[in-house]
Amino acid sequence: MKTKLFTLLLAVAASVGTMFAESGKCGGNLTWVLQDSVLTISGTGDMWNWDGPDPYSIFSGEAAAPWVKVNDGRVINAYKEVVIQEGVTSIGDYAFNNHRLSVVTIPNSVTSIGSSAFSGCTGLTSVTIPNSVTSIGDYAFRGCTSLPVIDNIRYADTYLIEAVDKTLSTYTIKDGTRWIGSDAFYGCTGLTSVTIPNSVTSIGSSAFSGCTGLTSVTIPNSVTSIGSSAFSGCSGLTSIEIPNSVTSIGSSAFSGCSGLTSIEIPNSVTSIGSSAFSGCSGL
Repeated sequence: MKTKLFTLLLAVAASVGTMFAESGKCGGNLTWVLQDSVLTISGTGDMWNWDGPDPYSIFSGEAAAPWVKVNDGRVINAYKEVVIQEGVTSIGDYAFNNHRLSVVTIPNSVTSIGSSAFSGCTGLTSVTIPNSVTSIGDYAFRGCTSLPVIDNIRYADTYLIEAVDKTLSTYTIKDGTRWIGSDAFYGCTGLTSVTIPNSVTSIGSSAFSGCTGLTSVTIPNSVTSIGSSAFSGCSGLTSIEIPNSVTSIGSSAFSGCSGLTSIEIPNSVTSIGSSAFSGCSGL
């Protein structure tokens, strides 16, 4: 009788549990609700960065946010799917860093994704980045090892994360790629040439840093920004043409390009970071 009563109580507790949901805030006007392993973020405006009002997580609430402690004391995420509803305009820095995500929905209202926003989400298998997104921070998808690989390059939709095999001499970047991420081809010493498709708008920090064998690169007229240290240490480069679409060149962007003998900077460039051409002894 006691066993049956205990079983009944467990069943009632389970059914009642599904009626309730954890909830809290993750931005000035944004709230989160966790129910049945799905985290839903709704409201209007920007999502907090990781170091926002709650120093432990961007998610705050009486229930200690969507985190649970397991028997050995570790703290892990209690959800695998995130639904970000229309109205959210930004995803904060480190927002889902090292979370156990497998599915994420990003709406057309989002315009920016912060640095390391999804880094370390090893279970993330797919993501769609809407055209409304105009900026993605450094290492936004770094370590997302379950995302698809095409021709030895890993992508998060239109964002090029990294070259998987860094020993190749050439790589084909897929058409439609909008961003070349930070450290994407870092240390690819055997890389001799690369053609960047005219869909790319941004070359991330240290994207081609240390590619000592790179002798030529074509930057298309779609690129508006060249990140810090993007081509630093590319000692094999002898010349490079910066198109009229570029408005900013980051710090140390071409530092250490000792073989560079000529470069033309168009009037469209309004900012050049410190030491952008330091060590270019051939200029």
